[in-house]
Amino acid sequence: MNLRFDRWLPRLLLPIMALLCADAPASRLDLPQRWIHGAGGEPPLQVQQAAPGFWVLRQSKASNFEAPFIYLLAGDERALLLDTGAEPANGVELPLRATVDRLLAQWQSERGLAALPLVVAHSHGHRDHVHGDAQFRDRADTRIVGAQAPEVAAFFGLDRWPEGQARFDLGHRPLTVLPLPGHETAHIAIYDADTATLLSGDSLYPGLLTVRDWRAYRASARRLAKFAGTQRIDNVLGAHIEMSATPGRLYSLGSAFQPEEHGLALSAKQLAQWTSAAENLGDFVHEQAGEDFAFARIAAPEEFADKPNTHGMLVAGLDAVYLSHLPMLHRPHNYQLIFEAQLPDEVLRSYRADAAEHPREYYTLAPTGQWVLAETIRPDGRFKADLYRGHFERGGVLIAKDFEVGVRRLVHFRRFEPGRAAQPAQWIGFGRASERFLAHRIEGPPDMDQLVQVSPAAGSPPAPENQPLSIETPTASPGGALRVGDRVGDLQVQRVIYTEYGDLAE
Repeated sequence: MNLRFDRWLPRLLLPIMALLCADAPASRLDLPQRWIHGAGGEPPLQVQQAAPGFWVLRQSKASNFEAPFIYLLAGDERALLLDTGAEPANGVELPLRATVDRLLAQWQSERGLAALPLVVAHSHGHRDHVHGDAQFRDRADTRIVGAQAPEVAAFFGLDRWPEGQARFDLGHRPLTVLPLPGHETAHIAIYDADTATLLSGDSLYPGLLTVRDWRAYRASARRLAKFAGTQRIDNVLGAHIEMSATPGRLYSLGSAFQPEEHGLALSAKQLAQWTSAAENLGDFVHEQAGEDFAFARIAAPEEFADKPNTHGMLVAGLDAVYLSHLPMLHRPHNYQLIFEAQLPDEVLRSYRADAAEHPREYYTLAPTGQWVLAETIRPDGRFKADLYRGHFERGGVLIAKDFEVGVRRLVHFRRFEPGRAAQPAQWIGFGRASERFLAHRIEGPPDMDQLVQVSPAAGSPPAPENQPLSIETPTASPGGALRVGDRVGDLQVQRVIYTEYGDLAE
């Protein structure tokens, strides 16, 4: 078995990270309960001293809907400004330089310091993080670091970019600079040991994490997991807030009013969840939502170069209806996909009535046209299909014809990753309280596509609704298949709906 160390590194380090965090009290940052969030009448820039020599500034959503966070850190010998904000929509420039000068003058006075040199750097070079650079170009004793990867690497001494790390001392305040490409080619993270705080830019924050280079992003997550295994990280501060305080709920893109925001700071636990998610999502991300962050991908055109084809689906659920793609290991069928579907009322009635008469049968759905899976299956996507009792290619009985299917919510969408090391058997949980299901997570040949209906085992708490979860199982059934009565964690198999080996053979 070819087990690559970089595949298993996050799993090995996560328990260590959790143990380190459990043994020591968290480093407390003084952050406000509520940031300026577009309510009206707000200042263009909110300033919060989170710790001595550590300021968090937020640009108002009234100035720019991106509302980025800007960080200023000072030591005894120099100061660092990380990011300079977005272009104001109303044309009124942020008072960024005046604010930085005022904060540093106060810091210098309190500590009896001479004027400190200032370094203006960037988490990355996207325009919502560099607009204010112009305010500092004529400032004395100030260096603005370029936004391209070679410029960033040369300034901080990262001679093995994107590997390695660099020490950047502000004077009795050592910072660690880590390359973190993936969202953008020159992205970095900065670790402040004084507050055990990681500044993660757009790579990780409570919001929609867009990934332009998924392989680079995953490699960055692995390196960050390794770093987190050696350093205490109590706070992870990103560049935006886009999540609501309600777990799993994102504000709409471009929202200029966010009255109930998620907190800015993420924890070591959420950092571990992020590194694990990045490792397990495979080499294609369509959309994947969690409680505190969500993934989205801006894909290169060649990644959607699949030719149109017919993509059959397995049907699960009578209350909420879920569709599970019937995959194969070759393109364009090499995706595991589960989503909640919206069917017309008359089709739902026919399906439920037929299922009541044939309770042990399974149902499949066959699209009536050909299309590209990764382009069509997205929230609010639609396509036409026929519904069959049994397998539509193996003598199934037609129940409903040529109706429109809507994509209500994605549960799991992943392309099979060539060369991925074998993993312990895992199951993807989904459904509602009345009907819960487990789908076997498919990795690579030879493998198995299986979907079972489950219920909580006696005395166990109910599983979370409508959330993907991975559960290792000790099942010893042939080929790893579950059988009626088997237990997976706190769940017990009530019915085996579908099992397929042939389409996933070598």
